[in-house]
Amino acid sequence: MPHLPSTLARTIGAAFAALLVLVTPARAQLPAPPVVGTGPVQIGGYGSVTISRPEHPEEVEGVDVSELAAALLAWGRIAPRASYFVELDMAKRISETWTGRETSERLVPVRLYLEYTASDLLRLRAGRFLTPIGQWNERHAEPLTWTPTRPLTTYRPFAKSLNGLLVAGEGAIAGRDMGYAMFWAPSWNVRPVEEAEESSFINAVGGRFAIEVYPGLTLGVSAARMRRSQPPDPGETQETETEEREEESTHRALLGGDLRWETPRFEVTAETAWLPRTEHQIDEGGAFVLAAVRVAGPVWGVARAELYRPVDDRTARTAFAGLTLRAGPHLVVKLGRQFSKRPSTKIPDGWFLSFSSLF
Repeated sequence: MPHLPSTLARTIGAAFAALLVLVTPARAQLPAPPVVGTGPVQIGGYGSVTISRPEHPEEVEGVDVSELAAALLAWGRIAPRASYFVELDMAKRISETWTGRETSERLVPVRLYLEYTASDLLRLRAGRFLTPIGQWNERHAEPLTWTPTRPLTTYRPFAKSLNGLLVAGEGAIAGRDMGYAMFWAPSWNVRPVEEAEESSFINAVGGRFAIEVYPGLTLGVSAARMRRSQPPDPGETQETETEEREEESTHRALLGGDLRWETPRFEVTAETAWLPRTEHQIDEGGAFVLAAVRVAGPVWGVARAELYRPVDDRTARTAFAGLTLRAGPHLVVKLGRQFSKRPSTKIPDGWFLSFSSLF
């Protein structure tokens, strides 16, 4: 049986190990994990497809394939202390946007940044990166999440990605892992936002701090001050090609918290994000709790409950129950039922089946 040259074998092994570190939960779920890898160019990616069967198809948009995604990851070191990371959505059709309307895009930069590492406690990142608020947003890849639908709390109050500068680091306090990330997002964009269905930041500063208070138990807090730019809500105005985005007139605060407790047999995750009321805007935000319990081998039972307000001027209450098969990084299958008292384009009510894989 032929053998690969030892250098090539080590390179392939290091690239695969680095991909698993980059796309699996970071140690103690610390914010803005560093780029991992020693080579100048390493490639990976993930893909997913989600099939939905709405309980009330006449009340929602779409019936069958609700989401498709394929992303390319590239990263590496360009100097002993300098590295880069790129995540490109090669093709994406998704309805989990601020408005809930379906959007189809290609070659969208989700992450595109350079990073300089002065020490474990100090890294500087510049470019486009995932917003370090809560835990879900920074482990958003479909093979890594428990449910085929994403909680509103993890993207509606804030932009999923932002453009700017980030300072981050990891260390220990009283023998417990801790990490922080602080960002500044000025008023510029990698791509025009007029055509996107996502909320985006006009100007923002903020960050997240997390610490492992007990083995397997991580607590985090997030805070930000920002203005948002949002697509027009389809429930508010008649949809036309000339509709303008809704820009908040003043800065407002965001406060958040997150928890993750993990053992070999179960995992509990909770997040909250809240935008307090201002003179010009009403208060907004929500919270969710998710529990996953190992049923047998790679099969897990999953349940999630969420409350978010306002959605279409009302409070939304949703729940999800299902099974997730984690047969390894190359195959993750999720099947479950999402329940909502008020189905809408933002909160579908029905069955969901998804297949996803790292490659």
